[in-house]
Order: sequence, then structure tokens, then C-alpha cells
Amino acid sequence: MTEGLLYIFTGTGKGKTSAALGMLLRATCAGMKVAWIAWYKEASWDVSEYRVKELLPTVDMFIGGKGFYFNEKTNAQQIGSVKVVKAQKIVVVDKTSEAEHQKAAQQSLELLHQLLEQQSYDLIICDELVQAVSQQLVNKQQTLDILQKRGKTHLVLTGRDCPQSLIDLADTVSSVEKIKHAYDQGIMAVKGLDF
Repeated sequence: MTEGLLYIFTGTGKGKTSAALGMLLRATCAGMKVAWIAWYKEASWDVSEYRVKELLPTVDMFIGGKGFYFNEKTNAQQIGSVKVVKAQKIVVVDKTSEAEHQKAAQQSLELLHQLLEQQSYDLIICDELVQAVSQQLVNKQQTLDILQKRGKTHLVLTGRDCPQSLIDLADTVSSVEKIKHAYDQGIMAVKGLDF
């Protein structure tokens, strides 16, 4: 059995998830069975990629996130139990406890482990798993152990702040660097282009 390849899209720029969506489309067009696991985005969010299943019925979407997660490194203001980040005219809120974020991230990691054991997918996209590892929502060593047992399944991981241990394990790593971003000028993300 040929071992699946591990791809990582990381960095501070826009386009990591978009690149993964491109790989999903290409793999689906080539007849591959594809799964998508989201670590941060909530099922209740009106995110465009959640429509993939209705447009491409052979793709399975698993949405396990609890939304934005602001840890001690985030420049967030604490207002009661809510963390708030302001950028120009934009306000982003994290209402979920760290324990709830960790539980959701761990459940997604356990799902990935189950899917890899079943070996029923040719490609699994792990959207924001890199970020979940770097923000310590999931255990790094446990994640590495699971990724090393990927069998024939190809994996695509996205997220900022990729740890060196993930880079070392990967076959291909691309860094998407921010030069300029509309968000920094207070411009909200555009549905269909950014989410």
C-alpha cells in the first residue's frame, strides 16, 4: 500500500483554506473520495464551503468547530466571559470557554483518527488543524501519532503558526504570507471570496 502524502498550507496570509478547497475540487474531479473536517468554523455559520456537499455529493463535510478562539496571545479584551477583538470598525467575539474549544477540537481529532483507521477516503482536508495544534487545543504528539498512521490517505492541513514537528512530518509545505489584507483596514470578509 502506498503511503498517502501530507500537505500543509500555513502562514499569515489569506488563501490557506482556499488552496485546500482547490485540492478538494481537483481530487473530486479525479474520482477520489474526499472528506473535509473543520476545526474552528461552526456549523451555524453561513460559510460558502459548507455547500460543497450539495454541489459535490461524494464529498463528506464534518464541521466540529466552536468558532473564533482567542487565547492569551490574542490581543483580546475580556468583558465578563466574552473575549472581544476590535480592528478598525470590526468586532470579533469569542463566547466559548477554552474547555469547550478543546473538547470540540479533540472530537475532530478523534474523528480524523477513526476515518484514517477506516481507510475509506483518498483525501481528508483538515481545515485549521495546524492552528488547533499551535494554540494547544489538541495535543501535538497525539496529532503527530495520528498523522503518521495515515496509510494510503492523503491529508491536507491548513492553519497559521505551523510547528516545526508538523513541517518535518509533511511531504509538501506552502507558506501563504500576508503582504496586505483588507481586514487590517476595517473591511469585512466577503462571502464567496473569503468565506
